[in-house]
Amino acid sequence: MRHYTIAAALCSVSLCSLVMGATPGVIELPLHAASCTPGPERGITVGILNDIHAVADLDKTLAFYKDVFGISGAPRAFPNPGVPLLTNAPGVSLRLAVMKLPNAPHGFELTDFTGVEKQAGRARLTDPGAAALDIYVSDLDQVVAAAQKGGYEIVTTSGRPVQGKWPSGKFGSKPFHTIILRDPDGYFVRATQKPDAPTAAEGNAQGVAMDFTAESLETTRKFYGELLGFNFCETSWVNAAGGFDQLLGGLAKNAKYRMMNGKIPGTTAAIQFTEYKGMPRSKFHLRVRDPGAPAMCLQVKDLDGVLKRMKDAGVPVVSKDEKIVQFSPTVRNIFVVDPNGINLELYEVTPAPAKPTASN
Repeated sequence: MRHYTIAAALCSVSLCSLVMGATPGVIELPLHAASCTPGPERGITVGILNDIHAVADLDKTLAFYKDVFGISGAPRAFPNPGVPLLTNAPGVSLRLAVMKLPNAPHGFELTDFTGVEKQAGRARLTDPGAAALDIYVSDLDQVVAAAQKGGYEIVTTSGRPVQGKWPSGKFGSKPFHTIILRDPDGYFVRATQKPDAPTAAEGNAQGVAMDFTAESLETTRKFYGELLGFNFCETSWVNAAGGFDQLLGGLAKNAKYRMMNGKIPGTTAAIQFTEYKGMPRSKFHLRVRDPGAPAMCLQVKDLDGVLKRMKDAGVPVVSKDEKIVQFSPTVRNIFVVDPNGINLELYEVTPAPAKPTASN
């Protein structure tokens, strides 16, 4: 890992090639799997509220996303008495901010827990349970300039964008440019400038996708497919050495990766799982409250039925006594852990209680 310091030269890929005498590698990087016809939705998962990321210092992490991507959110206390039960953390207090994501039906929720012991963690991108937020931008140089100015960490080996090409003729033969950063808590952010991407949102950020590292695509597909009703498209194994090495660095010659992606059922929210092979990796799992912990908040139907099937399948349950929490008069929720170590908040919306009527 490295930091992109203020002293480092800022330039586009083409300009760097001329000034630094280096030719950036061109990689075939299928950021998304080839198009396919997904199966019918099964009505188990019906929506997503937020992509979630626990942080050590809410204001510091908010500053990163505002400075680098122009994405912001308002911090606020969240004194719901259900939080300690939901997270199985007696005495915990929560402060959070939800950032509005461009052209997405969900937000990016930053959670800052206090009043309890916490242990921060930082994964490698190849570690099962690691998470990344893919952000598509109009001007990638602007992102790198902001990262340079703020002294934020850039993971990409060269410290500057890498040029790639879309597989299977996607977007024709035009290249894209991408770079991987870390936010202050170690959460990965992959910024990509698409070729001729129309500006559909105000600001530099134009779209997002959620990206998680899987221990096994087969196990992950079974969990999300059978228990939560997801459908995925897949790519075959891709050689990760060569140009891709510029994104992560130090990859072995036999390093490979493959991925599967889809949508959160009932929404347009893009989600992707990537499995790596021939690279150092170890299971990454943090508690809900630990800085650096990724999570998702998914809306389901029949939460009792979903939870029973998960318990029967041996899925770990986080919430106190493995019981559903009545979070509000119309919301019931619980935390479980997926096979990769990612925390999932599952919630169900129920009808409001009937108002008492006056007796005759």
